[in-house]
Amino acid sequence: MELTLTVPDTTNLSQTDAQILFAIKLFESENLSLGKAAEVAGLSYRTFYELLTRYGVPVMSMTEEEVIEEIANVDQFL
Repeated sequence: MELTLTVPDTTNLSQTDAQILFAIKLFESENLSLGKAAEVAGLSYRTFYELLTRYGVPVMSMTEEEVIEEIANVDQFL
């Protein structure tokens, strides 16, 4: 799918910045995986990951119960 978006000049956003912000929102709303959102942003997986952390966007969305379960599973391999 191709999308054309007109952003007012008053926003001072470059096309790249708008593309990145759009990708962040798609990832944040769980409409795209991290890898696919990185592609939309035109960035590598690692660069997009680092950008998300700088913006304070959680990269993983796990409940407390899921985290406890994961920790318990790790203990099995130690």
